[in-house]
Amino acid sequence: MTLREKLQALLKEAADIVAKAAEEDGRDFTDDEVKRINEIKTEAEEVEAKVKAADEAQAAAAAMAGKVADRPKPQLSGVKDRQEDADAHTFGGRFVKSGLYAEFRKQHPSGVGEGSPVDIGRVQVGSMKEWLASRKATAAPLQVALGNVQPVRMPMVDQVDRDNLTILDLISRGETAGNFEYLQVTGVTRNADVVADEILPGDANVKPTSTMQTELAEAKVYTYADGYDVTNQLLSDAPALASYMDNELGYSLDWVVEDNLLNGPGTGGKPKGILYTTGVQELTYTPGADAMAQVKAIRRAITRITTLPGGNVTAVLMSPEDDEAWDLLQDANDRFFGQGPFGQGPSTSWGRTRALSQRLAPGTVILGDWRQVALLDREGLSVLAFNQHKDYAQRNLTYVRAELRAAQVIWKPNRLIVVKPDTAG
Repeated sequence: MTLREKLQALLKEAADIVAKAAEEDGRDFTDDEVKRINEIKTEAEEVEAKVKAADEAQAAAAAMAGKVADRPKPQLSGVKDRQEDADAHTFGGRFVKSGLYAEFRKQHPSGVGEGSPVDIGRVQVGSMKEWLASRKATAAPLQVALGNVQPVRMPMVDQVDRDNLTILDLISRGETAGNFEYLQVTGVTRNADVVADEILPGDANVKPTSTMQTELAEAKVYTYADGYDVTNQLLSDAPALASYMDNELGYSLDWVVEDNLLNGPGTGGKPKGILYTTGVQELTYTPGADAMAQVKAIRRAITRITTLPGGNVTAVLMSPEDDEAWDLLQDANDRFFGQGPFGQGPSTSWGRTRALSQRLAPGTVILGDWRQVALLDREGLSVLAFNQHKDYAQRNLTYVRAELRAAQVIWKPNRLIVVKPDTAG
């Protein structure tokens, strides 16, 4: 019984006593009735006081609750929520901090159930510039000691941490507003010479003219995409998902971008890579028992590039197998030509940086001025997560797809040369 119900019962009991006396010809109250009415009066006053105190307490609590709701939540310094860090500087951190992922967590607070549909949507996590810059300590590795290595070995420990360079560390970077046509410079004939101040009619020597061979090419924006599988449990764990994404993005997108830069056929909606571009020079050699034939062929290829006006070789791109063959070259006394198994320092090819690519066939090497190859950002890097892929919903798996919208161009194909084994005959 509540306080209000108890108060009503006491008042009703007092009213019944009064009514009973009135029905009996208005008699006076008996001694028992007088005693009970006094008891009811005391109890009713006590209960009424408690009801009033409870009403005042409820009113005060409601007033204080309203004030708390109007105030912002306190920010605790140094305290981090289990879900995510306050600052999202990485691509994975930006994904789990996005509104779409937060809505997904809100809909599945205890994780994704078996067979539940998952479609987080597209989340923009950064630009191509940020993605490529995060690969190395610098956004322009060829301008510092990371890529511009010195082919000099000193009797001291090389304390520079040198990562293996790839094609993505060598090419130029930029932005584009969409598809465009451009002239690829496939050849240049320089005829610069000293001429007389005046050339009279009939003179045999006229003002020289340089010529440039070009070819019209089109740079189309293409979606470079690759995906990887995650469990629903990992998808619901924001910190672990962010860490996994940061590690996996470096493999998934690097692989597909590098493959198209080299092997893109230029048909079927795919871009045209270096190996399919008209104007890129070519030099063949006959392989031998070791890599020496390739070593000499690369030196001849360097001459092919450096004899061009302004020609420059910034790096030599080769497969891991060829890189191994170079390191294992030995002289007649079984001494390694290179640094050997106990040496350390930069890897070079005739003084030029050696970079590696798993997308090149063993025996094939590409060298030249890699600044003539550019990857132009269009829409930046985005991430999608969904389980409408194969039978993933039944297996409690989610497909995370990373996409980069960009266009690739080769400004001067003749500044690159492909060195490969001679397969004729």
